[in-house]
Amino acid sequence: VETVLKALLHNDVPTTNRGVEVLFGYSSPGSQIKNEEGLTPAEYADFLKETEYKVLFDHEEVTVDKGDYSFDGKKAFFTARLRVGPSPLDFTSVNFILSTTGHDDDDCWLVDSLLIRPEAMRRRRRR
Repeated sequence: VETVLKALLHNDVPTTNRGVEVLFGYSSPGSQIKNEEGLTPAEYADFLKETEYKVLFDHEEVTVDKGDYSFDGKKAFFTARLRVGPSPLDFTSVNFILSTTGHDDDDCWLVDSLLIRPEAMRRRRRR
């Protein structure tokens, strides 16, 4: 999660849309990205930049909350909070669903999906 978010934050370093290429590389075979035939990193970057997902490219800080795991240990659920401003409430939450096919600690977790919670569904933190 952190690797993908860092790559997207620095999307065009060292080359144009390298961050989106990293996201593609860490996407599972079952993800929407892998199932969208012919989708290029440039096309996906343009889509993301035109939606609420533009925060993936423009945030100040990332906090990844403790994850939950499926019973069989093959799925993981994480929320990353992206700071978008100076106020304690200036965060956007991104929910990640990850999967793995392995059993070892060294196996790579891949992104099945990432979802930004709609404004109406975001939890408000108490002051």
